[in-house]
Amino acid sequence: MPLFLLRRAQPERHLRARCRCLVAAGLLLAAANAATAAPAEPALPAAEPALPAAEPALPAVLSAREMAVDHFAKARAFYDRREWSRALAEYLAARQLYASWAATSGAAVCLKQLGRHDEALEMFEELLRTFGPRLPVAAKEAAQRQLDELRQLVGILEVDGAEPGALIAIDGRHRGEAPLPGPLRLTSGSHWVRVFKEGFEPFEQRIEVAGDRLVRVRARLRPLARMGRLRVMEKEGRPLAVVVDGSVMATAPWEGLLAPGEHTVALRGAGRLGSPPVQVDVEVDRTVPLTLSAEELAASLRVEPVPVNATVAIDGVTVGRGVWEGRLRAGAHRVEVAAPGFLPESRRVVLARDQIEVASVTLDRDPSSPFWRRPARPARFVVEAVTGAVLVPSFGGGVAGACIRGCEAPLGTGGSAVLQAGYELGMGLGLGVTAGYFTASQRVHGRNTEVTPVGLPPNQGTVDDRLALRAVLLGGWLSFASPLGERVQLHFRLGAGTIAGALLDERTNGAFRTGDGASYELAPFVQKHPAFFFHVTPEVRIGLPVSRQLQLTAGIAFPVLVDLRRPAWDTSQAVPAGADGRGTFAKERLAGAVLLTVAPGIGVRYELY
Repeated sequence: MPLFLLRRAQPERHLRARCRCLVAAGLLLAAANAATAAPAEPALPAAEPALPAAEPALPAVLSAREMAVDHFAKARAFYDRREWSRALAEYLAARQLYASWAATSGAAVCLKQLGRHDEALEMFEELLRTFGPRLPVAAKEAAQRQLDELRQLVGILEVDGAEPGALIAIDGRHRGEAPLPGPLRLTSGSHWVRVFKEGFEPFEQRIEVAGDRLVRVRARLRPLARMGRLRVMEKEGRPLAVVVDGSVMATAPWEGLLAPGEHTVALRGAGRLGSPPVQVDVEVDRTVPLTLSAEELAASLRVEPVPVNATVAIDGVTVGRGVWEGRLRAGAHRVEVAAPGFLPESRRVVLARDQIEVASVTLDRDPSSPFWRRPARPARFVVEAVTGAVLVPSFGGGVAGACIRGCEAPLGTGGSAVLQAGYELGMGLGLGVTAGYFTASQRVHGRNTEVTPVGLPPNQGTVDDRLALRAVLLGGWLSFASPLGERVQLHFRLGAGTIAGALLDERTNGAFRTGDGASYELAPFVQKHPAFFFHVTPEVRIGLPVSRQLQLTAGIAFPVLVDLRRPAWDTSQAVPAGADGRGTFAKERLAGAVLLTVAPGIGVRYELY
């Protein structure tokens, strides 16, 4: 027999004795839980020992407490069977009747098991804030561990730009009105954001939230250009909340402005009182009357679709996108879930009286849907300006290439500025022209070389060289563009052309010995030679759209330069040779036959459709 019926059949003193026994049993169960519970889950006692002291109010308080204990016992049974949704509902019912740390802790654990980490975090915080001084040490430590873990699984959402008073719902759950007092906490993963205000077009957006990270959404609402009116009344005039498209508008009777088209309307009252959702068509410049009859809705259903932007319908009535939760009549219901690019699913759900059911519906992709085929982008003219560094491992030849032992040749550096223009087809193939400026230089320290006096053997010594290439780049390119994710573009480009300019060799710090061993130094000498290279340049870049036509780009190119002129030191230039008179440097190639370079860079790309 239920406890509250027993209470009516007993004298009050027997009832008090029974409650004390019940409390004692609860404490024993709490001790057993604390001894056997896993460290990750706080112990869940059956009841708390404190009893109200006021004698006149004792029967009513005991009745609420007994019913709370009855709900708690059901919750424990569901909990032991790992039926988290049903256990959660019973824990919440127990909390509503009699606030206890046992029911709060149990609800928090169930929320975590259901993957509703943001709500679990709030419930654990409520547990420590409200019941902290009364919590056993083991339960408090376990709850703190849960908080530390959950904070890594919860992200932060900021909603900016919404109209004051706009209703904000995340996954069908009302989270407040704009402007929000602070950021919202959300379980990591995909979520559906809806912002609504009467007289404005609703804002809806799917977001991805990572644990311990911040996401900002700018939810600007546009005033309705065309609108109609809806008037909602309850048949018997009862003041129930009017829910339109998942947002609580006001208390019935209510009349307001809505966008033309179909809307879902329901009434929601205290306890089980309400009306099943219905669909109504709002017409432009007309007032549509709607009278609903409130009734007892004895069962609850929560639909969790994947993807999160899927449309959910209950008994043929579209109730919204994403997670939906509400009360329904006991009995059979039809749940339908659909989303673009996925195979729709229909499921029959039978709800018993007092049952709380969770329907998790994961849709399968439809391989034949054009949703998964990316539409071809329109053909377009493109212009891209790129600037960056140039890295040269070695100029090669008889100067840098001869620096093997006893000398140093650090990495050569330089820069480039390139303008590329062309035409890309919708399939991603493109071609165009390139023009720009290219510079690179490399220093060689302590290189062994020789000065040959006229009619005498060579004088051995060392010299420092600075090789510098300054040139104009002209050519063409072929490219292929492909999307990388939803926003980023990946560009592959192969360029070819010529690099024409000057190659300079500046020689300083020359130190030599004559044939009889006398030392002498040389002043700086500079030679500049025409340079002409053919280049082949593979390149890969990524583009991040700033607007529909503008992208910021970053990438890396690998110009390969083939020397077509092979410039060398001019031996006709005489240099002092100390006591040996005058002489000349050896004829040394200033660059190798092939120069390998690396050119990372950033740029701006503009597309003209």
